Amino acid sequence: MKELWRVQGGANCAANQLLYNLGRRGIDWDLQPWLRERGVPVMAYSPIEQARLLRHAGLRAFAQEHGCTPAQAALAWLLGQEGVIAIPKSANAAHLRENAAARDIRFTPAQRAELDQLFPPPRRASPLEML
Repeated sequence: MKELWRVQGGANCAANQLLYNLGRRGIDWDLQPWLRERGVPVMAYSPIEQARLLRHAGLRAFAQEHGCTPAQAALAWLLGQEGVIAIPKSANAAHLRENAAARDIRFTPAQRAELDQLFPPPRRASPLEML
C-alpha cells in the first residue's frame, strides 16, 4: 500500500480487499491502522473463514451466550470496526438472512474483549495471509 500510495493516483484507492476475520487478524498490527489513517476501508473477504469459524467451540459458546449465531458474531465483530466492510458468500437464502441480521448486532466493549480472548490480536507484524 505504501508503494501504491507513492504512484500518481495511488492515493485514490477506494478499498483494500484482504483476508480478515476473527481467526486471521494479522492486519490489526500495522496495515489496518495505516489504512484507517488514510480513510481506505478494509473489504474483509472470507469473514467466517469458509465456514471454519462456525465450528470453533469458543465462538459457538459466545454466540449462544449473547443470543446470536456464530456467523452473526463473526460478522458483527467485523462490522463493529471503523472502516471495515465484510463480504460473506452464501448461496443459501436462510444464511443470507442470518448474515444480514448481523448488521444490527452491536457488541459492548466487554463482549469485544471476550472475543479478543478467544481470538487474540497479533503481537507482531506478519505477512499478509490469503486463501
